[in-house]
Amino acid sequence: MPRSTFLLGPLALLAAIVLRLPAAAQPVFAQPVVIGGVVQPGVPPAPAVSDDEALKEAGLSAADGAQLVGYLKQRTVSDADQGKIQELIKQFTADKFDDRLAAAAAVEKYGPAAIGPLKTAERDPDPEVSYRATQVLKKLEKVSHATVAAAAVRAVVRLKPPGAAAALLGFLPLADSDALGEEIRGALVALAVRDGKADPAVVAGLTDPFPVRRAACYVALIEGGPPGERVRAKDAYPQVKEAVRKDTDPEAKFRGLWALALTTREKEFIPDLIALVPQLPRGRLWQVEELLLQLAGEHPEGGRFGKSPEALAKARDAWAAWWAKAGGATDLAKLAFKPRLQGFTDLVMFDQSGFGRSAVSSLGPDLTEKWRMVSANFHPFDARVQADGKIVVVEQNFGRVTERDAAGAIRKTVPLNQPVGVESLADGGRVYVCRGMVIEHDKDGKQTNLYTRPNNQFDILAGRRLPGGDTVIVTNSPNGANCFRLDAKLKEVGKPLTLGRLQNQFMVGLDVVGEDKLLVCEFDKVAEYDMKTEKAVWKHATPQPTSVQRLPNGNTLVASLTANKVVEVDPAGEVVWEYQAKDGLRIARAYRR
Repeated sequence: MPRSTFLLGPLALLAAIVLRLPAAAQPVFAQPVVIGGVVQPGVPPAPAVSDDEALKEAGLSAADGAQLVGYLKQRTVSDADQGKIQELIKQFTADKFDDRLAAAAAVEKYGPAAIGPLKTAERDPDPEVSYRATQVLKKLEKVSHATVAAAAVRAVVRLKPPGAAAALLGFLPLADSDALGEEIRGALVALAVRDGKADPAVVAGLTDPFPVRRAACYVALIEGGPPGERVRAKDAYPQVKEAVRKDTDPEAKFRGLWALALTTREKEFIPDLIALVPQLPRGRLWQVEELLLQLAGEHPEGGRFGKSPEALAKARDAWAAWWAKAGGATDLAKLAFKPRLQGFTDLVMFDQSGFGRSAVSSLGPDLTEKWRMVSANFHPFDARVQADGKIVVVEQNFGRVTERDAAGAIRKTVPLNQPVGVESLADGGRVYVCRGMVIEHDKDGKQTNLYTRPNNQFDILAGRRLPGGDTVIVTNSPNGANCFRLDAKLKEVGKPLTLGRLQNQFMVGLDVVGEDKLLVCEFDKVAEYDMKTEKAVWKHATPQPTSVQRLPNGNTLVASLTANKVVEVDPAGEVVWEYQAKDGLRIARAYRR
C-alpha cells in the first residue's frame, strides 16, 4: 500500500476519532520536570510506583550498583549506532509498506538502546513516523523504561558505584524525556567530585563531541563538590574554564558561563556572558538581562535587547562599555541574586476549529515546550503556575477554580459563579475574581472578605491585587466609570475611574505597575493608565488583546486570541520577541515567570 493512501485512510480516520474521545481516553500531560530548581508540572502516563518497585519489575535491584550501571550502559549505543537508528527511523516514511515494516523490525533489534530515539520519534510531526515509533516502543517497553531509568539514576546516586558517572554521561543524549535528562544532570553534579577530586570521566567529558554532554560536565564540575565553596573541583577548575571559553556551541557555553558566574562569583565571567549575547536564544537573553539589571540597576543607553542581530550587537557593546566603566567596583560575591523570573512562558490556548480542545503549556528558557495539558473537555479560561509547580486553573464553563498537582490530578476545587481570575497571595491565601463578586480566602480556604457588585450586576471583567493590599477591578459598564478600587476589606474606596473601551470583550487582561498604574487590555490596544490622573501614559496597538504583563526588564508581554500571537514589546513599542501557537490552537493568555 503506498504511504499516501495509508495516511489518508486509517490514520486520518483515527485522528478524527481521537479528537472526539472523552477526556479520560486521551493522553493529557507530559512528565514532570525540575529545571533550575523549579518544578515543571506534567503527568506520568501511569500511576506512580516506588523506585524499588519499578526496578524490580525490570529485573533490577536498587541495592546492586554494578547491575544498575550495566542497565544504563545497555540503554546506551555508540555514536555510530545512533546514526544507524536515526537512518532506520527515517525509513518509517518509505513509500513501500514492506520497507516501513523492515525498518521498524531493524530498529527493534537494538532493544532498549533504541528507546530514547524512538521516544523522540513519537513526537515527530509526520504521523507515519510517530505511529511506527509507537508500535516499536510497545514491543520494547514491557515496563516503562522512562520510570525504570529515572529510578536507576536515583539509586546510582545513592550507591555511587564505580563507573557511574561515565555510564550516566553515555546515556544522557538518549534520555527519554527532559525530566530524565534533568535527573541525569543532577546526578552528575552529585557524582562529579569525590574527596575533593574530580571524576576522570566527567573531566574527559569536557571535550566530548556532544554539546549536551559537555554542558553537563561543565555544570557538574562547577556545582559539584563541597557546598559553600566557590571553587569546588579545584583540580579541574583550570580545565573547566578553558573548555567553556573555547566552546563554540552557544547553549553549552552559556550553561558553563552561567554556572561559573553564579557559583564561583568571580566577576571575570561577566564579560564572557555579555560577549555571548548576540548568539543566545531569547530565553537565555532573559536570564542574562536579569543578572545584568540586578548588577546595574537599569539599562545603559542602547542596552535593551532588541530583536535583530544588529540590535543585539548594539546592546552587547553598550553593556560591555558599562562593564568596562563599572566592573572594577563590582563585587559579585555580595550580590544576593534572586531571579524575578525563571525564563518560563506559560500559555493558555483555545481551539477554534470546532473540536473544543483547549490547552495549557509552558515554554522553557530554550523556548521548547516542556509540558502541555490538553483535553477535549478541558476549558481553561485562565491558568497560573505556582512556585511549587501546581497549576491553578480558572474553569469558567464548569463554574470552578481547580488546583492541579504535578501529576495533573485535581487536588482542590473551589465552586464559583462565573470566575474570571485568581491570584495567589504571599500569605498563602487567594483572591478569586468572578463576574459578580470578588472573594478572598485565607491559606486554609476560609472566606475572609467579600465584595459584590451593586444591583446584582455581572459585569466584572478582571481584577488584581495592588502591592499595598488594595484590589482594583475593571468592568464592562457601558456608561461612565469602569474601574473601581477596593480596600483591604474589599470595600469600594475613592473615586471610580473611567478608562478606555472595555465592553463587549470576551476576556480582558489586567496587570498592575506599582501602586498607582494599571495595564489594561482594551478593544484595539493595551494601555497603561495612571490611576491618579486617569490619563494613559503608554499604549501599544494590537487587535483585541486578551492578556498583558509588565516584565521586570520594563518590556510588556501581550497575548491576542484574534492574532493568535504573544509578543514582547519594549517601552518604545518595538516587538523584540513573538510566538505563535501550533497544532490548530490559538493563544489566549501568556505569562512569564
